[in-house]
Amino acid sequence: MHLTTSRITTEKLEELLGKAAQPRHASGNACIQLCYFIEQCRSSKSSQIQDIALSQKTCLEIFTFYIEWNEKNQNRSMRQVLELLASLIAQNTKKETSNSMKELILLRIISIVTHRAAQPLVKPAFKSLEYFLGKGTISPQDLLDVYETRAISDGSLHDGLAEQYMRWDSLISEVFDWMTLPDVSPAAGKCLVTLFGQLRESIESSLVNYALLWQQWIRLGLNRNPDALENVKNYLFPPLFKLDRSGSLAFLEELNQERPISDFQNQELNAHSLLQLAAMEVGKKAGLIEEPSEWFFSIPI
Repeated sequence: MHLTTSRITTEKLEELLGKAAQPRHASGNACIQLCYFIEQCRSSKSSQIQDIALSQKTCLEIFTFYIEWNEKNQNRSMRQVLELLASLIAQNTKKETSNSMKELILLRIISIVTHRAAQPLVKPAFKSLEYFLGKGTISPQDLLDVYETRAISDGSLHDGLAEQYMRWDSLISEVFDWMTLPDVSPAAGKCLVTLFGQLRESIESSLVNYALLWQQWIRLGLNRNPDALENVKNYLFPPLFKLDRSGSLAFLEELNQERPISDFQNQELNAHSLLQLAAMEVGKKAGLIEEPSEWFFSIPI
């Protein structure tokens, strides 16, 4: 009887997954039904049915569904899929299974973000990572550990990553590479800001200046990808300046002290001055710079 119950549950789950993966006009509310069905299985009195809902296989199938169909079937119910995944991982009573699910999900995300998968999957990969980091389902250390494991297996982990916070340079650099693409940069920017926010808690307990770290990462990213400046201004600076106002004000002051805007002629605006102008513009909108300001009085018209 248990075997029959398990088989029926599995078949129903596969049926709902198949329906949810249909084009939006044909899937109807199948996504909601899928999430509801798994929730019901998880709260079932049958341990066999519970095991199916909490299994690694079910979790990975749901994650694959989200990654492959979120952009084609964008609707509010897809958010429920991420919420369900987060709870399946966090509330799993078997720690070994929970850790394994996190590792496999992170491996998939990293393979996509590090240009090893199709570009259409990048936005849902960033959205899922941002959600899991924001909810605390996955910690920054989880992400770094899996990334470095992947880097070691690829033979691409550099010696410089040995330092505690320098270890993040390579990963953040790969995420920042996506800031050059207008369609991906909003998701990549939001993911970076969420990651910076989660890192702040661990960094603030050390002697490392958190604000200097994200400033360094942005500078490195823009040095590699100067074409990303406009997207950085639109999708990274606004939420970051809101997250860390004191660090952002120090960043703006440092930019101005390095070389005031008044030192530049219009025809010689270089990467630094363009960064300065973009940061000051966002800083003004964020209320970090009040007019009259010596910065803005010196901007050439």
